[in-house]
Amino acid sequence: MNKSNYNISDEEMASLVEALDNMLDEEEPDFYGELKTAAWNVLHENPGIDMDEWIDLLMRQYPTEVVDAIGSHPAEAYASLCEMWDDEYTDPETGECNTFRQWAKRFCSYSAIDRYDKTAEQEAILRHLQARQSPKQ
Repeated sequence: MNKSNYNISDEEMASLVEALDNMLDEEEPDFYGELKTAAWNVLHENPGIDMDEWIDLLMRQYPTEVVDAIGSHPAEAYASLCEMWDDEYTDPETGECNTFRQWAKRFCSYSAIDRYDKTAEQEAILRHLQARQSPKQ
């Protein structure tokens, strides 16, 4: 049996094991979630676009997110984004959930986006006021 050239105390070994456990417990980044957020942003910032325009803008404006979540093969990325068009996304500000196809219809014009944003802002203010009132009751 080979004798180790390293002298490690039990305390040092325990510390190393704990550090490795912590590294393994760290969560992987949610690349698909990041892509979905980027996809929603594209629709929110570009009223009236269709699926092909959405895919084109998504691939040009968020190439890192597309590659990280789907891969770098153009045909596979396009096919995956076509499927994603019917995936649901929940706006974290409002809690509203729609497919990307439905979000595109919802954001059909600048005025529609403006109304959505104003409603979201009013709902946030209302939630804030309700939260401030709740502890007092």
